[in-house]
Amino acid sequence: MLVNIAWYDYCCNLSVNYAFKMKKIMLFLLPAIMLVSCEKDYFVPSNEVPGWLKDRIAETEQEIQSNPKSGLDICAWVKYTYEGNYYYEWINLLSSAWPHLYNHKGEMLNSTLVDFENYWEKKCCKQFIWKGSNYID
Repeated sequence: MLVNIAWYDYCCNLSVNYAFKMKKIMLFLLPAIMLVSCEKDYFVPSNEVPGWLKDRIAETEQEIQSNPKSGLDICAWVKYTYEGNYYYEWINLLSSAWPHLYNHKGEMLNSTLVDFENYWEKKCCKQFIWKGSNYID
């Protein structure tokens, strides 16, 4: 009987130590996994942003600083690829209108210049260029 008790104590002690060690490992490993697995915001490198768009972003940031209640802090500029060309969308979460669409030259596009239905279905490769501090994706 003494052997059984000793064996039981040995096994329980091992399982308690094992559980404690595993808990420690998980406490260290879990935050690392969360940091790696969280979706990242992939921004376009600055050297790939057209000059006209850099100017617009600077104007927007200046407006946000001078008028914090303007609502521009919940807007974003997004770059998409469609039929081998880059297009830029100004997304304003307060607006019920479709996002404003611009080509690489900074010209605002309308339905006579681009087949919008086809664009909305086939655009790809979403990349953020700029996001306001309160933009919700």
